Amino acid sequence: MNKNQHTFEAKNIVTGYDKKIIIDGIDLSVPSNKVSVIIGSNGCGKSTLLKTMARLIKPLSGDIVIDGKKITTMSSKKLAQILGLLPQSPVVPEGITVWDLVSRGRFPYQNLFSSLNKEDFEAVEEALEIMGISELANRCIDELSGGQRQRVWIAMALAQQTDILLLDEPTTYLDIAYQVEILDLLTDLNRKRGTTIVMVLHDINLSARYADYIFALRKGKLVSQGSPEDIITSELINDVFGLDCEVIKDPVSYSPFIIPKGRHYVNV
Repeated sequence: MNKNQHTFEAKNIVTGYDKKIIIDGIDLSVPSNKVSVIIGSNGCGKSTLLKTMARLIKPLSGDIVIDGKKITTMSSKKLAQILGLLPQSPVVPEGITVWDLVSRGRFPYQNLFSSLNKEDFEAVEEALEIMGISELANRCIDELSGGQRQRVWIAMALAQQTDILLLDEPTTYLDIAYQVEILDLLTDLNRKRGTTIVMVLHDINLSARYADYIFALRKGKLVSQGSPEDIITSELINDVFGLDCEVIKDPVSYSPFIIPKGRHYVNV
């Protein structure tokens, strides 16, 4: 097994809140060194599944397993050296600079009283460079646009230098140009470093374009999985989203492309 190649599995995961089951018996194995996307309608359990996989939520039953080990048996520091998470709405500490926030990604490698060393500085600088924000290093986060902030958060996750990266809707609240830019950068990271990436995305067409593998959820259950070409069909979209659509080939990426039919359209 390569250094950055890990088995990452959910085994019969059941997760809920206040006695309500959100994730109901999901088994899945994340393809190593690939980009995977979790899709599904609002409230189907996408974010809950991702948080469970990151050990932010304790499942009612079942296990999340990395390299044959239950993540519940791993120390927080050890897990954070393998797996990184970018949550949906991270809280920005007031008055913090870009460089200081990105450097927090190095905490899993610090001892209680140690300071950043040469390797840490290099990791931070590399993360800033990858995300194209080196010139923003001394700026306060409060001064940045939404797209710039998202780059900073991803840079912090990159500075952590994990082999597995989980992202909960990394393109939320961004316009289409920023969405494509962020997803291009994440794809580059996957191709160059071999980082295993698992994302929750709302946009089906962007999911189909950027994913190597898709997990489709409906009401807390995994109803389909596979490459976009294999599973993105009008039948699946109708089953998962309740949307009547046509599926054609994207003329740029050649991936499946969803065209909603809707109730009102004009024949020309």
